[in-house]
Amino acid sequence: MIRVTGNNSLLMSSLNTDTDNDTKVVDLLKKSSETEKSSKITGKKSEEYDSVKKSASSLKASAAVLSETGEDSIFAKAESGDYSDLISLIERFTGDYNSLLESLSDLDTDKSANYSKELKSIISGQSEALQKVGITVDSNGKLVIDEVTLKNADKKELKDLFQGENSVAGKVADKSIYIGAN
Repeated sequence: MIRVTGNNSLLMSSLNTDTDNDTKVVDLLKKSSETEKSSKITGKKSEEYDSVKKSASSLKASAAVLSETGEDSIFAKAESGDYSDLISLIERFTGDYNSLLESLSDLDTDKSANYSKELKSIISGQSEALQKVGITVDSNGKLVIDEVTLKNADKKELKDLFQGENSVAGKVADKSIYIGAN
């Protein structure tokens, strides 16, 4: 027998109206519905993973430029007296850092929590030096800039803090590469 259910689905069953057969059909419909819900959840998780990957990539890029050394580095360019590009890059770095922390918290997994903790650890290890140049950490671990203090910060302190492999920017760049890849 073929029947149309309330949601316009066709059900086939034998002429035997045994409730056991009806139960099997209902069970199959429930499983189908559960699979559809699972697919939506998987799609949402996929979007969250993509967001983390994108945020990690942006942070890697800004941190890598900040940590560069040599004649073409942002710090070498700033030595001419115009620090506006350097300040803008530091602001971008903090925004990218905050964005990655947000994406990791949205993902809400043990792995993402560990990555957040590792990033925050890098920052907390330099919290006093960051504070001296106008960058503080709020209660959620996000970076907050005092623009006046940052613009007036000692340029050597900025360089020591952000330039090189072992700087805050260098370590964050390395960690963001790892996060984006995993």
